[in-house]
This record gives sequence, structure tokens and C-alpha cells, in this order.
Amino acid sequence: MTVRVGSRFGTYEILAALGAGGMGEVYRARDTRLNRDVALKVQPIEFALDAERLARFAREAQVLASLNHPNIAAIYGFEEADGIRALVLELVEGPTLADRIAQGPISIDEALPLLKQIAEALEAAHEQGIIHRDLKPANIKLRPDGTVKVLDFGLAKALEPAVSVGGDATTSPTLTSPALTRMGVLLGTAAYMSPEQAKGRPADKRSDVWAFGCVMYEMLTGRHAFDAEDLPDTLAAVLRGEPNWTALPASLSPAIVTLVRACLEKDRRRRIGDLSTARFIIEHLEHAPASVTSRPQSRARLVVAAVLAAAAVAAIAAYATRTIVTVSAPSKALARFTIPLPASDRFFAIGVQALALSADGSRLVYMSNDRLYLRRMDRLEATPIPGTEGVEQAAGRGPFFSPDGQWVGFWAGGQIKKVSLNGGAPFVLCEAENPWGVSWTADNTILYGQSEQGGATDRAGIWRISGDGGKTERLVKVEPDQIVQSPQLLPGGRAILFTLAPRADYDAAQIVVQSLDSGTRDVVVAHGADARYIPTGHLVYAAGGSQRRARYSATLLAVPFDLTTLTVTGGAVPIVEDVAAAAVTAQFSIASQGALAYFPGDVPGNIGGAAQRPRTLVWVDRRGREEPIRAAPRAYVYPRLSPDGTRVALEVRDQDNDIWIWNFAGERLFRLTLLPTFEQYGVWTPDGESVIYASGTIGGPNLPRRLFRQRSDGTGTAAQLTQPTAGQVPSSVTPDGTALIFRQQRFGRVGGSPDLDLFLLALTGDRRPRPLVQTPFNELNAEVSPDGRWLAYQSNESGLDEVYVRPFPDVDAGKWPVSTGGGSQPLWARNGRELFYVSKGAVISVPWTASPTFTAGKPSQMVAGGYVLALAPAPIAGRMYDVSRDGQRFLMLKESPGTSDAPAASARIILVQNWLDELQRRVPRK
Repeated sequence: MTVRVGSRFGTYEILAALGAGGMGEVYRARDTRLNRDVALKVQPIEFALDAERLARFAREAQVLASLNHPNIAAIYGFEEADGIRALVLELVEGPTLADRIAQGPISIDEALPLLKQIAEALEAAHEQGIIHRDLKPANIKLRPDGTVKVLDFGLAKALEPAVSVGGDATTSPTLTSPALTRMGVLLGTAAYMSPEQAKGRPADKRSDVWAFGCVMYEMLTGRHAFDAEDLPDTLAAVLRGEPNWTALPASLSPAIVTLVRACLEKDRRRRIGDLSTARFIIEHLEHAPASVTSRPQSRARLVVAAVLAAAAVAAIAAYATRTIVTVSAPSKALARFTIPLPASDRFFAIGVQALALSADGSRLVYMSNDRLYLRRMDRLEATPIPGTEGVEQAAGRGPFFSPDGQWVGFWAGGQIKKVSLNGGAPFVLCEAENPWGVSWTADNTILYGQSEQGGATDRAGIWRISGDGGKTERLVKVEPDQIVQSPQLLPGGRAILFTLAPRADYDAAQIVVQSLDSGTRDVVVAHGADARYIPTGHLVYAAGGSQRRARYSATLLAVPFDLTTLTVTGGAVPIVEDVAAAAVTAQFSIASQGALAYFPGDVPGNIGGAAQRPRTLVWVDRRGREEPIRAAPRAYVYPRLSPDGTRVALEVRDQDNDIWIWNFAGERLFRLTLLPTFEQYGVWTPDGESVIYASGTIGGPNLPRRLFRQRSDGTGTAAQLTQPTAGQVPSSVTPDGTALIFRQQRFGRVGGSPDLDLFLLALTGDRRPRPLVQTPFNELNAEVSPDGRWLAYQSNESGLDEVYVRPFPDVDAGKWPVSTGGGSQPLWARNGRELFYVSKGAVISVPWTASPTFTAGKPSQMVAGGYVLALAPAPIAGRMYDVSRDGQRFLMLKESPGTSDAPAASARIILVQNWLDELQRRVPRK
């Protein structure tokens, strides 16, 4: 078989030749099964005659496939067709670093972010025992979005002969193939070889450090570090010559020069031994003032540059000398640190534990954007934990560590799972129904709480299972209407500490201790939640975050606690204020060695914190022209224009959490709801005389809510429409005003994720709700067309939230997708000719016709950029915009000046070292 453009290689259609080298020919190909473009690296034909090398190639490919890093091009598969073998690789668009260098030297400001990503890729591979061996600018791609992708990891080793070849430079790994006899390829590879590779000796990660230094030198100078006319002279320069150090820009700081020199030490015992050192220096230079990365112009700048250079030298020397340093005991002084996080990320959902510290405090795991991230304290960056990603409740949440810190447990998709931090797929431990707080004891037992939800019977209480999996056993039984949170086995193993709260009133939460011998249960703290027993002999718990008023932060308090009598022996003392909290969950974790980590209450990515940001109301026309509305900035969400367009009903997420109405004519905002609970999602009746809304305690969509109807002028009392049921939220009223469409939570199998279904409630006569659209997926944000014939709604049945249309009221007579690639929050134009929805941060318009059946036209963008169109995952998200009666203007929400431009550091985790010493000082035991 011959591989050529236009032919097929198995299921791959060859589209174009991308290049050729000693490791094979590379083609752009189309994967006809997955409908995506890939890169096919076809193995050199001469390797097909070497069975041992073929076997090694396959084994190495399997090892390389284990790499999972954003700066490493992925290996998708290993294919064979008609005797030809090929690697299926991620196709990375964009130029190579060699292409960029060909345009001239790269400035230090442009080079540092690229070098940081290259170092991170190498470091991640080295941790898995994989050495690149052939790092060079041609193997580094620069994507248009600024992401660096390093190619061909470990392939030089995969392709080298299995037998050692001694000291002949021509048989070093990158020079073994006859395909490398072309002069250009030889120079392109030999110029980055380490001295040990040039001598035919085994390569290790210090060989990659050398190549990294060569790449760095070339980026800054535009020329090879070791340049000669032919191969022998190039190898001689590598072995005995020195780079032209005067070619480095005179404006470089001493720290950068020191780093390049340390990477290019010929004796690898004196060379930087690990890319983490280079990454550390680059990161500090990258975030240093501009004057530090260029030639200092003043004494003050010279001092700063000298300090960085000294730090570089110190870090490098630690590796070069291989000195074993005995670390003295840490200082007992209290030390606070801030771990900055992307302000645009969503870090946790209401009522879900979002972070955990390992027992020794060396590792931190936290939730962000529907997956878990691991932050090692000796690293500057967090990395995603494979296997924890997902959508909504299929994503990893509620992380907790094994006692040895080697495993992270989490809940996802109705199951408690664990995953090794050393790699591998998650392991399912048991079925579980959204446990609120899980703990892993020293004897390898996992404790978790369960509740009576969605058909689950006789489940409420605390359950345990071995950390290795197996049969579950209930230790503590509670009433069906109670929630159990954060169970913890106390030292001695004969009593359990946990939070117990009525499902309908989290403010009544209590911290209790129950004996496993007698079954006796005692309240130890009457008003508190999420307690942890600390080895110093204290209980630390959260209080003050009333959920009736939706304050999304609480205060941590500590009390001395006697393990013998299982009683509190002193008064509570506030320890930490403004810790993010909602429902009965506070976002903090304590390591037994003395560290405390927590999310502060103002974290922008916190659903509560994000919702409470001040916003303004604006009109935006179809050309993007903006007209402000004079309503004072407040935490507005879910705006709804009245049918006549003279008023707006809004939810205001402040200390009261009520529905308010803005009157355009009088430019006045007045409060419509006065209940001492959480009111949200107001929708108008077609006559404009009433607003229907949900009322209940704050929390996730599974919490009890009921629907009310209130006159829009504020007179009279609110009429209750439904009984409290999980997750009731109004969507819209039918155009004739006879019925309300609302969504409601439904649970499937025991331990499964809850679903959102659409219900219809008659507003006159028989007011018993009846199902409208029920599937195993989430349906929400339903709207009936102005002519009453069509129902638009949002569903995640495809794996993404998309907009669909069904006939109404006969919803089973058909179904048509409207959006592709993501869509939510549908809204019909009042003229009946357009359907709007939200996709990728923009409002989209789709024309439609109904002859002979529903047909959606070509979508076009109406409004994009700078407006708030989402706050939370789909299960608790409502429509965040509206449209005028004539369809020409959109009512949008916009972050108030100063709030959307907050620095990334405002999103953060606070880490406090030696915190237990401070705790004992402030809360002494009697």
C-alpha cells in the first residue's frame, strides 16, 4: 500500500502532506468515524522489517498515550493497514516555533509565556518517566490562541534501535534512521542534541533541559546556539564549543542569561536537573515589572534584577550541586497566602463541598467549571484531574482525600468514585444520592449521608463503605425529612459527628454526636453546620450564613470539645470571617498538620457571589447600539418585560432576595414580594395584572419550593398555587392566560441524578399540575409561541443544552431542533416570526415558518459581548434577557463599572499555614 494524498489509510482519508523526516511522513487526514481531522505519522518503511523495533514502537506509543497535558499534542491511536503502521495524532493548527523564529528574534515579553508552556509540557512528561529526546522549534506548534503544543514526545526513543550502540555519534537516537541523511534534517536535529546524546550515551530529563536551553537561546537571538556548516562541525560545537553569548540581547536581565547558561552546561551533573527550576524562574520573570526583564535603567531597577538573578542562581545551584539539605522544622508563625484563580471560572454550586486539603497539607483539590483540579503546594499551577470532567451532576464534585493523600474521592452521576493522583481511570465505589460531605477515615472507611428523595425509601442516614468498595452499611438512621451533612468518625471509632438539618429549614441546622454503641444522639451546637473535629481538641464549624436571606458567606467558629464526655467545654470564638457558604455547607478544609484553606465569600465564580454582583439594565438594538436605563445598579437577574412593555419584573439578589418591578414611566423601582424567604423567577400573566414566582429556601433545584401569584401593583396578598415540591420554578404563562408552564425536579433511579421536567398548571378550575414534557433529561425555560401553537424549550438530551420546538399543547406530535452547538433560554418574538435564544455568549435570532410544519431558518447574531447571559449551570438557570414588543431592542443586563474589570486575583483560595497554633492560642482548652 502507498500512502498518498487522496487515498485511504484504513478509516482515514488522506487530505494533504504536512512534512517528512527521520521519524516518518506526516499527513493531514480525516477520521471518517469521528468526523474530525487528525495528523497521521506514517512509520518509515524500513522499520517494518525490524520486528523488535516494531514491538517497541507499539509499546512506547501506549506509554505516550498516557500523557494528558494541555501543552502536549495528544496521541489518539496506533493504526495498521496493509503492512504500514501509523500514529494517529492530534492535528495542531498554526505555525511552528521554527516558522516564528525565521521571522526574527522573539522579544522577551513574547518569549516568556511560550517558554513557560514548553517547560510545563516537559515537566509533565518527565513526571511520567517520558523523555522527549528531540525537542526543537520544528516540534513546537503555536496555536492562534497563544497555546503552545509540543509534538513528538518520546518518539525518538520509540524509533531508536533496542541495542546500545556505544559512542558513535551517528547512532545516537535522532541519527539512527537512514532517512536522516539529508543535510537539512541532520542540522535541524543535531543542533539541539545534548553532549551526552552526541556521544551516544543514554538520554535523561537533563538532555531535555539542554534542548530547552537551545530553544530558548534561539528564540532570543534568532540563531542556533550551536551553528556550523555540516554535521561533524555541529556535533563538535555541541561537545566542545560555546554559544556566542554576546548574541543575546544586551537588554536581557541577568536572571535570564543565568538561566540559559545553566541549561547549556555541558556536564549534566552541573546542568539544571529539572524543568521545574526553569519554570519557577520564568514564572517569576513573567510576572515581574517590565523593567526587570529588560536592562535596568536605575539603581532601584538594578536591585530588583539582581534579586531575581540571585534567586535564579540559588535555584540552579540547588540542582547543580545535588546537595541534600535537611529541612528544619517550620516556623510556628501564622502565614497567609492567596492562591489566585481565574475570575471568569465557576468554582462551585450551592450546597456542594468544593475543596479539600490532604492530611499533610501538600495537596489541594477544588472544583472549577464542572471538573476537579489538583494543586500541589510545590507547584505554581493547578492541573485538571482526568476522569472528573462532566456536565452538571455528571461532573466531579464534593472532593475528599484518602488518609495517605494518594487518592481523591468524589461524587458524580449518582456514584461515589475515587481516582488515583498517580493516574488511571476513576474507580466506582458505590451508588449514592448526592451526599453532602464525605469523609475517609484512617481505617479505610468512607462515611457519607443519604436522604429520602425521588422514590428512594428507607435511605435517610449515614452510610459507610470500605475505601476499596464493596457492600454499604447504614450506621445512623434519621427522619425522611432530614438532611445529614459532613459525617465524621471521631477518634476512638465509637461516635460520629455530623450536621442534622430539616430539609425545609437549613437555619435550624444542629451539630450532633451519636454513639455507635448506644445510639444516643446529643446536640453539641444548637445553631451551626459543617463541623469538623480537629486533633487539637476543638470543633470548628460554620454559622451566620442564613439561607433565608441568601447570604453566601459564613463565619467559622471554634469551641473546645472533650472526646471523653463528647461535650463542648467552652464558649464559641469566631476564628475566620467571610467564608463562602450556602445551605449547610461551608467552603473550607483543614489539614491535620495545621493548614487551613477556604474560598472567601466574595469569590466571583461562586454562584452566589456572582449573582450578587451589581448590574445595570440597558437597551441594545440590533446594530449593537446601547441605551442605558436609569435604574440604580443592583444585583438584578432574570428580567421580564410586562406585556405592554411599560414595566420590568426582576429578581434582586441582595440581603432580601425578592421580586422587584421597575416602572419606565416613573423611573421607579418597588419591591413586590415581602415574604421572609427566597423569591425568584418572576413571570407575568398576559394581562399584566399579576406576577407568578417561586418561593422557598435558597439552595439547589431539589430544594422545596412552591409557586405564588401576586398582583403586580403590590396590593392584596399572594395566592399560593402549588404545594412545596422539589425544584418548582415558573417558566411562562400561555398567551391566553389559562395555564402556567413550570419546571419541576424529578428523580430517576435510586442514586441517580435528578432530572428537570416541564409541567402544566391550569390557573382556573382544576389546579392539579400535569406533566407536559418528561424525559430522562433536563427540560426547562419553556415558552409558548404568540399564536399558542408551538412550545420552545431547552434540553440537554444531546449532551449539550440545545433549543427544541414541539407542537402545543400536543407536545408528542413532533419535535424539531433549533440550535446546533449549544443553545439555551429561548424566547419568541411577539410578532411571531422569530425565535431568539442564547449561544456562546450571544443572543441569536432564527426566522421560522410553520407551513407545512415547523421549519427553522438560518441563525444570525443579534447581541454579543459585554452582557450577562448566564449565572449558573443549566438546572438552575433562567432567561437573562428580554425583547421589546416590536422586536427591535433587547433588554440586557450589564456588569456595573468596576465589577467586570476586577483583577483575576479577586477569585482566590486563601491558604493559612500553622493555623492550628493560632487556634489553640485563641481558643484555649480548660
